Amino acid sequence: MKGLGSGFLGLGLVFVVTIVLGLGLVWVNIERVDLAYELKTLERDLQEKRDQHSKLQVERQYLLAPPTLRVRAEGAGLRPPHRDQIRTLQE
Repeated sequence: MKGLGSGFLGLGLVFVVTIVLGLGLVWVNIERVDLAYELKTLERDLQEKRDQHSKLQVERQYLLAPPTLRVRAEGAGLRPPHRDQIRTLQE
């Protein structure tokens, strides 16, 4: 009789270990899917920020271009200085 009880105990232990390992495997897979989703979201955000950075660089170059600055200065009422308005500093 003693041998039969220890067999059930061993079988029960194997069953419990199998359930625990199965639940652990499910949890690991859920975490993996969550991390993959988060990674995709971060990669998409990074690409959007890179695209925005590129657009802003193009806009900055346009705004700092001499013809653009000239037009904006003239629109603000600025004109090139006359000769008598230019001062040079002596060292």
